Amino acid sequence: MNDGTQHQTSTLPAPDSRPAPTDGQKRNAIQYVRVFWLLMIASMLSSSMVLPWKLIPLALGIGALVVGIIALVKLAKRRMGPLLPVLVSLGLVVTALTTVGLAGMAVLWDETMTYESCMRSALTLDGVEACEAEYLPFQQVR
Repeated sequence: MNDGTQHQTSTLPAPDSRPAPTDGQKRNAIQYVRVFWLLMIASMLSSSMVLPWKLIPLALGIGALVVGIIALVKLAKRRMGPLLPVLVSLGLVVTALTTVGLAGMAVLWDETMTYESCMRSALTLDGVEACEAEYLPFQQVR
């Protein structure tokens, strides 16, 4: 059934046939990773602030999540090796958990404010335990 016409088959390019990333592209990806780590560390260090200052690490955490995802995509596109994407992924998990915790404290604004004011006024360990017993009921299950 060959009528003399030839069929030209197209082949897909090999997965590794993409051009290698330039030094500028690699530097750009590394800059995003650096900004992500700086935002993440700043968020972690400032997360012990009291309300209303606790909104600052929340904003830093959200920014770190956005920059971290962009950095992860850039690292994957640039094929920067397996270590950096794994470290950025772990950093994203830690940042996400911290940011969710800070968001929960912001949602429970009134309760967090009363707990923090009780802890500020507690001068002894008994005072701290009384605050924890009153405002952290899950602590009583020990």
